[in-house]
Amino acid sequence: MAFSMSPRENLLACLNHQPHEFTPGMPDLAMAGFGLPFERGEGGFGVDAFGVRWVSPPSAAGGALPAPGEFMLTDVTKWRDVVKIPDISGFDWAGAAEAEMANLNRDMGVVHIGSSNCVYERLATLMGFEGALLAMALEPEATFELLSALTDWKIEMIGYFAKYYQPDSYEFFDDVATERMLFMSPETYRALLKPLHTRIADACKEHGIIPIQHTCGKADLLVQDMIDEGCAGWGAVQATNDIETIIEKHGDEFVIIGGYNSNGAPGMPTASEAEVRAEVRRCMDTYARYGKGYVFMGMIMLPGTAYDPMFSIDPLNSAIMDEFMKIRAEQEAAA
Repeated sequence: MAFSMSPRENLLACLNHQPHEFTPGMPDLAMAGFGLPFERGEGGFGVDAFGVRWVSPPSAAGGALPAPGEFMLTDVTKWRDVVKIPDISGFDWAGAAEAEMANLNRDMGVVHIGSSNCVYERLATLMGFEGALLAMALEPEATFELLSALTDWKIEMIGYFAKYYQPDSYEFFDDVATERMLFMSPETYRALLKPLHTRIADACKEHGIIPIQHTCGKADLLVQDMIDEGCAGWGAVQATNDIETIIEKHGDEFVIIGGYNSNGAPGMPTASEAEVRAEVRRCMDTYARYGKGYVFMGMIMLPGTAYDPMFSIDPLNSAIMDEFMKIRAEQEAAA
C-alpha cells in the first residue's frame, strides 16, 4: 500500500513529535544556508567577515577549518577591542535565497537551514579550542558577554532566514564534544551555553521555525538540556552515543538525527560499498524500529570533496542514499 504522506509531511510530523508513516531521512531535507560567505569566506574557504581565514589541509578530509595558529583573540576580556560583529544588513539575502532555493522542491522536502559556527564554535574560531575553553574556565563573565553578543548576531540572522528563505527548520552547529566526552563539564555548558542556545531556539519558534541543535561527538549527557532549550531534536548524532536509550526515553518529545557510524570503518574513505550499505541497514534496524524519534542521516566526507553539505555525488555517498531509499521502498511495500 502506498504511503499517504509526502516525504515533507512525514518529516514535519516526526520533527513535531506526531505520528508519521515511515522513517524520514536525508533525502527529505531541502538544505540551504550553508554557503553564506560571511560565515566561512567565499566557497567555504578564504577569510570570513570576522577576519578568520579558513583552510582545508589534507587532515580535514575536504572540510574547512580556521588556519592553525592564526587566532585573533588571546584575551577574552579585551574582546570589545578586537572582535567586530559583522554587519549583515547589506548582504543580498534575496539573491542568495533565490539562488539556493531555485532547485529545491518545497512541496516534497523540508526546507532546512544549516547554520555553521554557532556561539561556542565561533569562540573557538576566534581563540582556538584551547583558548576558548580556558576563557570559559578562567573568565566566565567576559566570555558570556562575548557569547551573548554572538547570540544576538545569530538571532539577527535567523530573522533574515525567516524573511527570505521561509524555512521549516533551523539547525545551529555547536560542536561541544569529542568522540569520547564533552569538551567542558555539563555545569559549564549549562552556565554559559544553555541560556544562549535557549535564546536561539526561542527566536526560531517566534518565526514558526523548528529548532535543532547540531553537536558532533558524545554529548548524550546534554539530551535533557537540549529538550529544556526547546530544541525539537539533535543533529549529527554519532554512534558513540546511547541512541537507543535516548529514543526509548525521549522519542515522543525529541528526535535523533544521525546514527551512522561516521568514525568507524563505514565512515572512512576506504569503506567498501557493501560496508556502507550494511551500516545503513544497521541504523534502520536498530533505531527506526521504535517508529518514533529518529531521522536517518549518514555520509562520508572524502578528501578533496568540494564544499557541499550533501556530499552526494561520489559512489559511496550515493550508495548510502540508494540503500536508504531501498529500505523505504521495503517499508512502503510492507505497509
